Amino acid sequence: MNIKDVTLGRMAVAVLLFDSLTPYNASLAIFRSATSDSLDLAIQEHRRVLLKWLNDWGCRHLSVDQHDIASNSILKWYQADGASLFTNEKPLWDVDDGELEIAAHAYGSLKDETGARRVRGGSKRKVHIGPTAASKVLFAIRPKALMPWDEAMRISFDCDGSPKSYFKYLITIRNLTLHIGNLCRNKGFQIDDLPHKLGRLNSTVLALVNEYIWVTETRKVELPSSETLTQWASLG
Repeated sequence: MNIKDVTLGRMAVAVLLFDSLTPYNASLAIFRSATSDSLDLAIQEHRRVLLKWLNDWGCRHLSVDQHDIASNSILKWYQADGASLFTNEKPLWDVDDGELEIAAHAYGSLKDETGARRVRGGSKRKVHIGPTAASKVLFAIRPKALMPWDEAMRISFDCDGSPKSYFKYLITIRNLTLHIGNLCRNKGFQIDDLPHKLGRLNSTVLALVNEYIWVTETRKVELPSSETLTQWASLG
């Protein structure tokens, strides 16, 4: 993905498509409401709601009958690594490299935790939480700064799912948010106001960025150019 191809108009189209054609924002809203928009992984009920949301967002390897295993692993991880993360209020464009390295290390620890156990060939095998679910947990606890990703995104951004590649991805997305911030300032407003401008008051900027990448990279939708959007607008 070429960062320079990202425009505010294209973002507007992408987030409209995402919000209109998928159930993901509805399930995210239910999750946020159930945790009073203040997720605490030390609370068992919050972990239960988190796992339900992960299932809704495609992480079905963490099956309902195995949620106790995944919940215990997430708690163990949170007690070991949760305190190392930067404050929840920091947006990605204000997070420095050192803080992102710590987050990438925490991601690596979480993805290797046990999310389930399956019987295959007569023996029990561990199923790891994995890179996709781990990134979504980080997005859940740091929704302004830590990006979720899926396999299609990893392929598109030449990432192998390792902590090093997640760090690389966060740097790339940070650069993208800085570009978007410049676009916003050129239009006379700050990036913090972008959700309002796009009619998404309850979303973080990072959520909108993720939706853009999901539409363009995961679903491979070719968004219209600025010229095409202008032509369409002239039709009234």
